Amino acid sequence: MPLRQFHSLNQLIDELLEAVCVVDKQGVFVFLSPGSERVFGYKTHEMCGRNMLEFMHPEDKERTLLTVKDIMAGQKITAFENRYVRKDGSVVHLQWSARWSESEQVRVAVARDITSHKQVLEQLQHLAFYDSLTGLPNRALLMDRLQQGLARCRRENRILALGFVDLNKFKQINDNFGHAAGDAVLCQLAGALKSALRDTDTVARLAGDEFVVLIDCQNAAEVAPVLDKLLQACQLDLLWQHQQIQLDASIGVALFPQHAADAESLLCRADQAMFKAKLQWPHLCFATGVVTDLSEK
Repeated sequence: MPLRQFHSLNQLIDELLEAVCVVDKQGVFVFLSPGSERVFGYKTHEMCGRNMLEFMHPEDKERTLLTVKDIMAGQKITAFENRYVRKDGSVVHLQWSARWSESEQVRVAVARDITSHKQVLEQLQHLAFYDSLTGLPNRALLMDRLQQGLARCRRENRILALGFVDLNKFKQINDNFGHAAGDAVLCQLAGALKSALRDTDTVARLAGDEFVVLIDCQNAAEVAPVLDKLLQACQLDLLWQHQQIQLDASIGVALFPQHAADAESLLCRADQAMFKAKLQWPHLCFATGVVTDLSEK
């Protein structure tokens, strides 16, 4: 449509996907473009005259007010993000560009709905750090949490137990019943391990039928009860196509700082202990040997 056929500024602004907002010194909406309804879900007259904080996500208010101070001090904001609660109760993610008009004593801002963009980023992040089959953290996220756990234990003089969990005779399941049955077993084990751990602990799928658990404790005595629960959780009983599948797992355990001083060494020591665990009952074995110089990596 030729520009001359637009009859008002509002008609032009309404064509924008963004919402144009004007807010006074107290944070009250004094103008909203007609397109704001697409962004906020409210009619413009339902928002005008009311404070912006009434519509903002509670968790974002404090951070937003700090940014407001910067804007009113003369700083131009081009990519500030926060969340608002729409009229239907859904949450919309917004990206703002804003500046303060000293002459009019108002903030002029444009809000862009980036909810879909945020959802895509969250999905990509989940794929990058979580196992697609079990939903557990993958190796990348495990190593990040392991490094954080080691740093915390060094700082607070705590113990970190790393358990390397491996299903016994898992290959026979895939060979005899197919990979779908194997996947079902892995999912059941993942759920069982997660249920056996505390909220402060981590369980991750490393690869195949290998899982790793991280147990952060004040002392070594706290580790034993958690390991007992893990052993019980590894006793699997699955009905697959009218056939009973029973499995258990072997767990090798290495402690920081007793058995290793860094992440890779701790994993290696636990892995070695796991192979020893397969030869005994119950299938649980601690790493042997003691680290004498924790400063050596």
